[in-house]
Amino acid sequence: MTDMEQALAISGGIFGLMLLTQYGRRKYDRHKVLMPLVSVSVIGYFYLRGAPTHTVDLVVYLVGAAVGVVCGGIATLTTGVERDRGSGQVYTRCGAGFVAIWSVVVALRVAFIYLSEHNDWYRGHLVTFMTDHRIVEDAIAPFFVLMALAMVLSRVLLVLARVRTLPPAQGTAPAGDGRPAAAPRVG
Repeated sequence: MTDMEQALAISGGIFGLMLLTQYGRRKYDRHKVLMPLVSVSVIGYFYLRGAPTHTVDLVVYLVGAAVGVVCGGIATLTTGVERDRGSGQVYTRCGAGFVAIWSVVVALRVAFIYLSEHNDWYRGHLVTFMTDHRIVEDAIAPFFVLMALAMVLSRVLLVLARVRTLPPAQGTAPAGDGRPAAAPRVG
């Protein structure tokens, strides 16, 4: 498997995981924050530890991460966050817009890889661009992985921020200092 194919497989795996765990109305709890953070950390560590680290490569990675943050922000805009009035449980809601954002991002990655491997005109322009900017081929796969990881991470953090802005559940009167009252202890 080439580095490009491996990057595509990782990106596709992240896409599948996001759809399986996020699509529809889902209970939002600590697991919804920790699972993606741990996954991103593990994938990032094992996949990126041998990536080239010349100055221009780092710029390429920053661009990939920035694109991922923007795409994660757009995906967050398509995610509803609500608190159930009766139970106080928080839920996220992802639908067609969420799937569309992820589908477009993955399709663009597939198109890039396909064209770079099967279209002589595109490959020629890509090689010229990379040569002119001193970008090594081994920096492309980490670009895509960082883009996917940044997309997941930014969405997790932005949804968490939105959850924290939700009004408290009914029945939890604010304490005198403006913070929600602590839940009563049972047993």
